[in-house]
Amino acid sequence: MFKLFEINSIRSRMVASFLFLTSLILVLAIVSLYTLDRTLQIARINTDVNQLEIFTLNLIKSDNDFFNVEMINKGYFKSRSSAFLTKRDSLNRAISAKISDLRKQGLNKAYTIDYTLHSIDSTLSLYNSKFNTLESLLFKKGFKDYGLEGQMREHAHKLEETDLGLDISKILYLRRHEKDFFLRHDTSYLVAFKTRAAALLRELKQSPERNKEAIFHIGEYQRLFFELAEIQIIVGLSSEAGLRSELNTLTQHLSDRFFSLSEYAFRQSSAAQNHARVIYISALCFGILISILTGYWISRRLSEPITKLSRLVNSAQKSNLAVDLNLKNAAHEIITLTASFARLMSKTEEQMREIKLKSRQLKQRNKQLRKLNKEQDHFLYSTAHDLRSPLTSLAGLVHLMRIENKAPEMVHYFDKMEKSISRQEDFIEQIASFSKNKILKIKPEPLDLQKIFNDTFEHHLYMAGATRIKREVIVENPNNISIWSDYNRMLVLFNNLISNAIRYSDPQKPNSFITVHITVWRDEIVVKFSDNGIGISQQHLDKIFDMFYRAHDDSKGTGLGLFILQETVRKMNGSVLVESAAGAGTVFTLTLPNLQPARVGQLSLI
Repeated sequence: MFKLFEINSIRSRMVASFLFLTSLILVLAIVSLYTLDRTLQIARINTDVNQLEIFTLNLIKSDNDFFNVEMINKGYFKSRSSAFLTKRDSLNRAISAKISDLRKQGLNKAYTIDYTLHSIDSTLSLYNSKFNTLESLLFKKGFKDYGLEGQMREHAHKLEETDLGLDISKILYLRRHEKDFFLRHDTSYLVAFKTRAAALLRELKQSPERNKEAIFHIGEYQRLFFELAEIQIIVGLSSEAGLRSELNTLTQHLSDRFFSLSEYAFRQSSAAQNHARVIYISALCFGILISILTGYWISRRLSEPITKLSRLVNSAQKSNLAVDLNLKNAAHEIITLTASFARLMSKTEEQMREIKLKSRQLKQRNKQLRKLNKEQDHFLYSTAHDLRSPLTSLAGLVHLMRIENKAPEMVHYFDKMEKSISRQEDFIEQIASFSKNKILKIKPEPLDLQKIFNDTFEHHLYMAGATRIKREVIVENPNNISIWSDYNRMLVLFNNLISNAIRYSDPQKPNSFITVHITVWRDEIVVKFSDNGIGISQQHLDKIFDMFYRAHDDSKGTGLGLFILQETVRKMNGSVLVESAAGAGTVFTLTLPNLQPARVGQLSLI
């Protein structure tokens, strides 16, 4: 346990510095958390004030919606139930709870809002009282068939019935004054209504028994109308009178209170933020300063021996001489590291000498191997050309023997000799093509692939079955782009594909064909070579590009054609795909770069 605090130890020095920095961070954290807590308290009060204002605005809006919607809603006057009233009750509860919560938080001496909250609470209580009075009056007033308005309309409709024997024009005059009052809110129509109603009653009371029912309806109609008029006057004939005016005034008072409360909350929040910013910046600057000083002192104490060791190591590496690695005032770990480094340097020096020796040997062998590969390629190419001359002479001699010796029994032998010579020539030609592909660089030039295909096919007409194969070349070049590629290598590709297609054509099919579909793009050329020959079984498809591999037991080829085709395509930075099935023909798809002059410099032509 006590070894942890050994003086001459990196661990003890690191632990001491860590504890010091941890204490510093802890002090800064406590100060920051205290300041942050005060700021959050004020921010929380500010948020609650905003929510209280939103609740109050929603309450006022709900009341306005209530007057606009429910005053013409029969359902309300039938049951006196409304979603707006339910909503305002919920909002009133939320407002009361929020005010209570804010009063508790407002006990904070730094944020005194109790007076303003009391004023808002009192104003809201008065507002709710006025609203309840207004709602009761309007419900009592009614709408259409409900309330006082419904009763008044019932008596008015009775007066308009003809069996009472009244002058309908006089009744219509009364209704006109009624409607004008409610439409224009002018009390002069009340006087006119009262005068005409009194005159009509005097006239009817001249025959009281006969006009008993009319007198009753006139009296009730007049009483209900003046009761409704009184309610309308209490509610307010305009937005500046009655309960409507009082509600508007209270709403304005609430708006003023919330405005002053918002300004006060903003000032308090800004002051808290500025105070927190000053505290944070001061704590940060103090922490950075102490950290820099502490870090410098610690790094100097820890790195001085290591720096000296590093200089000694560099000196030892550059001079390859033994140096004195004894360090003064170094920690135990540095002394151990120094001894280990001395042993490592000794072993490293020995290994470096061995690596340099083997590296020189490897470079020499690689040079010899490259030379042998180059000589082998040239030897293979030269040998292939040298073997052609005796085979050509031998073919000529067989031809002369066939002319001079007409014996029928010799024809069979002459045919076999010519076939053997032809196979050897094909083999040598493929070897030469393979060698040229490895040795010669790519030489781009403008090509006519359709002409190359037709010329190559003409050269293979001597093969058995070639004349019965229908050939077709389709070139798609929508942008009229020129084709640039290596002529000799393209000739090798077509030569191998055509010879294979003829050699493995299906004689059982009446219409044998070879179709070449060439698509030209700016960056690449796609050659799709299709035939309907005997095809290739699935088990052979992944091996047909191997050297000397033959997919058919009765194959007449050398097994090098498709291997050379793949190597040629790779040399041209292209790709080849094959699709085939036994008896269904074969499709080779060659994707080659279009080596136009603008792109030649971007490709490796080696």
